[in-house]
Amino acid sequence: MELTREQQRAVETIDHNLQLIACAGSGKTEVITRRIAYILKKKPDVRPEHIVAFTFTNKAGNSMKERIQKVLEQDGLTAGGADGMYVGTIHAFCKQLLDRCSEKFRDFQVLDTVKTHLFVHRYGSSCGRERLGLTGGPNDIRLFLECMEKMVDDYDSRVLWTQEQWEVFEQYRTSLYEHGYLDFSLLILETLHAIETEPALQDDLKTVRYLVVDEYQDVDDLQEKLIACFARAGANLCVVGDDDQTIYQFRGSNAENMIGFSKRYPDVVQIRLEDNFRCAPEIVDVADTVIRNNGRRLEKRMRAQSASERDACLAQSFYTEGLQYDTIAEEITRRHSQGVPYSEIAILVRKGKYIDSIGEYLRRGGIPYYTDSAKQFFEGNYFRRFVQTLSILHDVDKPALAACWSGCAEGERLNAGFRYLRKIARSGGDSRRCPLSQVLREFAEKIQFLDGEAPDWAVRSDDLEGVCTILDDYDTIYGDQQLSARIAGVLRFLETRAAEEYKYHNFQQANTAPDAVQLMTVHKSKGLEFDTVFLPNLQKGEFPGRRQGGRKYWHVLGGRFEENKDQYASDIDDERKLFYVAVTRAKRKLYLFGTQERPLSKFMAEAAQSSALSLQDIDRDDLNIALYDIDIAQVRKLILEKVYAGAFSGLKGMFLEADDIRRASPAEILRYAREYNVPI
Repeated sequence: MELTREQQRAVETIDHNLQLIACAGSGKTEVITRRIAYILKKKPDVRPEHIVAFTFTNKAGNSMKERIQKVLEQDGLTAGGADGMYVGTIHAFCKQLLDRCSEKFRDFQVLDTVKTHLFVHRYGSSCGRERLGLTGGPNDIRLFLECMEKMVDDYDSRVLWTQEQWEVFEQYRTSLYEHGYLDFSLLILETLHAIETEPALQDDLKTVRYLVVDEYQDVDDLQEKLIACFARAGANLCVVGDDDQTIYQFRGSNAENMIGFSKRYPDVVQIRLEDNFRCAPEIVDVADTVIRNNGRRLEKRMRAQSASERDACLAQSFYTEGLQYDTIAEEITRRHSQGVPYSEIAILVRKGKYIDSIGEYLRRGGIPYYTDSAKQFFEGNYFRRFVQTLSILHDVDKPALAACWSGCAEGERLNAGFRYLRKIARSGGDSRRCPLSQVLREFAEKIQFLDGEAPDWAVRSDDLEGVCTILDDYDTIYGDQQLSARIAGVLRFLETRAAEEYKYHNFQQANTAPDAVQLMTVHKSKGLEFDTVFLPNLQKGEFPGRRQGGRKYWHVLGGRFEENKDQYASDIDDERKLFYVAVTRAKRKLYLFGTQERPLSKFMAEAAQSSALSLQDIDRDDLNIALYDIDIAQVRKLILEKVYAGAFSGLKGMFLEADDIRRASPAEILRYAREYNVPI
């Protein structure tokens, strides 16, 4: 790939702190990898171990390290390559630091979200959960952990906490530590504390000459404090991101870190990568038109570098939701007949609740589709069989086992599996440390479940790995119990809570992705790209979504937490960023769909301000209603109360029936209001 002038400038800016403002599809990863190689080439005293790169996920880290290695080989810098260079998540790096400097945390295990939930479920009383009036239900556990996370974020202001808040926090932290665990937030908090108090750790930081932070818009305030420690220790900073793509506010991401970077750090060079190499010019124009409605953002103007695409962007309104889904299925079939692989087509939804209904229309149309929704996994045939196999361990019954695995294992294979399960069951207490995942893996081996000749081998592999992941998570917290108790407990977990706990987990491995339409939430589409993208249900209250009610962390904690509750609250600008991310997943075709059953999305109306968007079956009045946030319900009420009653002086004869007014579409209501001078 030949670099643009701005990309090359970014690669060669290695003597100043660099803020790389990278629009969607701008090739930022290529720039990062080449910049790292350039540093090693131009700075003979800089070795790979002097460079640290933070990525948002371990998968992204592994991919980036492979790309760095390839660039180094191309430049002839093969001696050692990227060996010794840390490329990965902030959390994994922090654990390495603590392991080196802190004997206390050396053998601690870091719990991910699911394991932390399991921990609080088992040790709720000692954690302090009940002191906050919270039960052991999944929602209350989630709420309790959100409270603890917010307290970690607010730790510098702990002198302002109430005595009870402080005591509950200490209970939670003490309980975790007594069992040898850290959660993600406490991991970074303890790392920051260690940096302040441990001279050896301070010396470690000084060895980092260059720090690169990818997806910088997604770091939270605690992570930003850690990055600042590197800067104070002398590291050159390179942060890469796009404040317009900050979509993880619910996890603590703060776009202000990106927006205010040049004011917080000295000697900053800002470079904007505004060339989009992914999307057709029409799609770029729609995306840019919408995102410019956000007030507080870094100024940038995305430019398309791909060829223009005829009819690239279409907006359409349908009479019903069903007609909308029928049209999606028809368009997918048409695009596929034109040579577009199913896997290059995506349907992105704001809310996961639409996935099942859309999937039903795709099935009717004979269209293969895939969603990494956990629901699909938990309803799968093999998942149910593995659950039954675990339940059989209570009372191993050969006919029950044969019925369970009919069509997968027969004869000697089934007999071998039965003998193995009976052996495990008879061992009883002697198997209390035997991992449940090991039991299932060995059983699967006995019945030759992963026979390479099986036509659905990929599905079998993913399902086995998925079940084993859940069992390993459960055993992390409950592994000290006897086998019978663990089996009973994990069966309850699988039946009542697992689907909710793992609803954001992807149980499919990357190397087994089918040629199928990708049906997913917008959040899960981040970092992906497709030839064709459909955005259905662009309705008011759906996208942008309305703020959900219910009990929140500030209701539980009160005090300063309630005073600062808007810090992580999503607003219209945040929703617009999510829409921007969705639009920029499309390379050649973008479809914006809504229905006449409810007012159109404000974002549909904003997109219609672009001349690149073709409108079909959309009333301009419907767009005006959405654009100016006209309260149609209130206008309808005024017409019924004032106009229909003849309350306006000089009103000409009223020929509308009240029922006609009640049934009128938003666009018709707007026209009635104009005709009869009803204030809007």
